[in-house]
Amino acid sequence: MKNTAVTNHLNFCMMATTLTWIYADRLKTDPERRHKVKGRASFAFSDIRRIIAEAALDPDFERVCPKYSSSPVNSVVAVLLRMVA
Repeated sequence: MKNTAVTNHLNFCMMATTLTWIYADRLKTDPERRHKVKGRASFAFSDIRRIIAEAALDPDFERVCPKYSSSPVNSVVAVLLRMVA
């Protein structure tokens, strides 16, 4: 049982990482690098994560992931699964 939980957690983390990079690839412009590093011009994973977090806090986010209704399916999980299908 514990092995399954670890495997499931790893799979979900890999899916989340993949979705984050897919989101980054679809951005029209590269995001601003928050923590600049000398010699590096590209953005970091944390920069994309910050953009996604800000979008999730936006009131319009409910258009993408509607609030929970009487459906037993978690709307955020349903959207993520539709994106990777």
